[in-house]
Amino acid sequence: MIKGELLIAEGKLDPRLEELRATLTLEDALKYDEPPPWMIPLRHTIGANLMHAGRFAEAEQVYRDDLKRLPENGWSLFGLSQALAAQEKDGAELEATRARFNKVWAKADVKITSSCLCRPATVERCKFNSSQSSRVLFD
Repeated sequence: MIKGELLIAEGKLDPRLEELRATLTLEDALKYDEPPPWMIPLRHTIGANLMHAGRFAEAEQVYRDDLKRLPENGWSLFGLSQALAAQEKDGAELEATRARFNKVWAKADVKITSSCLCRPATVERCKFNSSQSSRVLFD
């Protein structure tokens, strides 16, 4: 993962993503534990970096894959809603995803702007905790 982080710092997105996806197979092989042995899930990192690069369809698939493993993960629900909105996809699915996020994040003490704290977004207007649409700008 460190090698991947260094590559992204150098502006080499594709080699970084390859490195992170290779590391993802190792993460997937870890035995379940609470708390998890690795605190920043790689799918969240990969999705956030794809969003930052404007590769919204790829990010959408990463979040969907994560939600298959952890169906009500707030970070991935947030990322999926961003990816759907960025692609101007079906409003019904977007609203359902936002509703799921709102439900699981209702008592959280942190407002998030990205699916990963490793890649925060610049938020012009973030209202994912309401029924209004949001526009998220990435640095």
